[in-house]
Amino acid sequence: MKWVEIITLRSPGNTNRDLVDGLLKEVSSSDLPTDTPMDLIEIKVFHHSVVETDLSIHIYWKSEPGSQDKSPLGLRFSSALKPLGLLNHSVWVETAALEFPLTDGNSERRDILGSARKDTSKIY
Repeated sequence: MKWVEIITLRSPGNTNRDLVDGLLKEVSSSDLPTDTPMDLIEIKVFHHSVVETDLSIHIYWKSEPGSQDKSPLGLRFSSALKPLGLLNHSVWVETAALEFPLTDGNSERRDILGSARKDTSKIY
């Protein structure tokens, strides 16, 4: 099962990008099992297109169902960023996907959870 941990920061001043870069470098060079777990796929950092002080860190995971919760890695990012402004830390589980480019083989929406929906051709 794929899931993403999202840590979003709204800071009243410019975010110290060196701090975020340092956190990422720390993870990539760490030997701690909490920093480089087997289920970790990738980490992406986004800055808002208009509000320069908004930052969002997305930690992508793939694991067995039932193990989706805030990770020690995500909690460490959150605690490091919390003094900088308003912070939101949430976990989202993938339930459906549509792969691009659309071809005959993948033009249908995939229902990840396998729920019994009558019409799976609609994209919500």
